[in-house]
Amino acid sequence: MESSGSESESPMTHRVQSLSATTDTRGKHRIQAELKRLEQEARFLMEELGQLEGMDKASASCKEMLRQRIRD
Repeated sequence: MESSGSESESPMTHRVQSLSATTDTRGKHRIQAELKRLEQEARFLMEELGQLEGMDKASASCKEMLRQRIRD
């Protein structure tokens, strides 16, 4: 005696499938949120890199600071 697929599913099987679907949705949302965070961080770092490229060389700035301290 074979039963059809819907009759053979226990309430527990249906519950596990339902939880899996919920978990997949949450997992997808977490991945999308992490991707958005990484994209924002990449934009921030690109802006910071642009600002750093516009600054004087660190050695020149350090020399100037040392000169000021020596004068004081």
